[in-house]
Amino acid sequence: MPRSPVPALLSRVVGTIRCHHMLEAGDRIGVAVSGGVDSVVLLDVLASLRNEFHLALAVLHLNHGMRGEEARRDQRFVQALSTQYALPYVDHEVDCPRYRKENSLSPQAAARELRYRFFEEAISTHDLDKVAIGQTADDQAETVLMRLIRGGGTRGLKGIPPVRGRYIRPLIEVWHEELLAYARHQGLSFVQDSSNLKKDYLRNRVRHELLPALQEYNPAIKERLLHLAQVLGEDESYLQGLTDEAARGIVFGDQGCSIPVPHLLSLPPALQLRVLQRAFTSLSSGGVLEYPHVKGIKDLIQGGGGNKRLALPGGYWAQRIYDTLLLGKGEEISEGIERAIDLAVPGRTRLDGLGVELEAAIMAGNPDPPADPPVAYLDYHRLAFPLRARSYRPGDRFIPLGMDGHKKLKAFFIDLKIPREERVKIPVVISGDSICWVGGWRIDERFKVGKDTKKVLKLTMKRL
Repeated sequence: MPRSPVPALLSRVVGTIRCHHMLEAGDRIGVAVSGGVDSVVLLDVLASLRNEFHLALAVLHLNHGMRGEEARRDQRFVQALSTQYALPYVDHEVDCPRYRKENSLSPQAAARELRYRFFEEAISTHDLDKVAIGQTADDQAETVLMRLIRGGGTRGLKGIPPVRGRYIRPLIEVWHEELLAYARHQGLSFVQDSSNLKKDYLRNRVRHELLPALQEYNPAIKERLLHLAQVLGEDESYLQGLTDEAARGIVFGDQGCSIPVPHLLSLPPALQLRVLQRAFTSLSSGGVLEYPHVKGIKDLIQGGGGNKRLALPGGYWAQRIYDTLLLGKGEEISEGIERAIDLAVPGRTRLDGLGVELEAAIMAGNPDPPADPPVAYLDYHRLAFPLRARSYRPGDRFIPLGMDGHKKLKAFFIDLKIPREERVKIPVVISGDSICWVGGWRIDERFKVGKDTKKVLKLTMKRL
């Protein structure tokens, strides 16, 4: 009589669960079940282990609306399966083709976004602690190879993480053939997804054509790819800790995020890459930059100069404004002045990029400054020359007249309800490393004229 594959497989899965700390006693687990053999075995395995780990299980199924009657057949099958195991059943139907078209996504990307949106809603609505997904060692090997084909770096080649947030993959170290043997021995029924045979999907071509061809050169190629993912995963975990520290320089806002270019360039190249990936992934809800985009951004920040811009996947962009790298989506930041311009003191300086002229005059004595927004009176001896004028930059701070502490210039503009598109048209006058005047709006407290002022610089702003 053939030896049962069940004990060995259950032991392997328990080892994976314990090694990656996937479960805690009392966890409420949503099991993602498509109806295919991998997810059906996942459900059976977790049902077998629920007493050992004190689990509460629920079955989750999403109909993507892509395969018509076949998808409805799968939905009915999974619902019946949940009844067989006496488990709560949660399903949902979506229109993936429509979502794909509206968001300009590939079928796989659209399906993935909708699938994880469904999981997040199930976690929230049904008070789940985690969602278990039936990805296997074969999926891992295929993913590593696909990312190698597409030019992925270390982060991509580490493959599918066994644990990512609330998502766990207990079968990630078990091969598909082992799951088939388990299903046969247990008498488990499952359905076939006809889309898994379509050659227009890269994963299917890798699975049915490329991997079999590579096995002619190395019969253990899938095992080697799995080992590569494990080794790179360990390296990536270490580097991720360093990235967490380095990524503190990223500032997220309503419109995107900003990274100081000097901070980014001070990092080793490996950490530069990871900080850029971290910023883009957070901004784009899971997106990944491929090598050409990363190289483009690195060229952007290493080139010097003023404002430059680069298109990124999904309608996102990277823009360098002086010493700041911005990542965002939608309309780009207006460029304003290409670089800071020295002011003629005394004299007149045209700022054509802002459509203004600044006139500087030196005065003796201690005048009583009038309430005239286009005119600023500054204590001459507190200034560091040459003064420079430029556009607003993300991260700018100053101490508005009458205040004790610094305020972000962005917050200052918001408080005054200055439209975003108008902000870059406002000249910012710099003394040393400090803002001394936000043209037409407010001087900095540190440069105000006081009772001890002997010499005054008068700045007047005129629109061209």
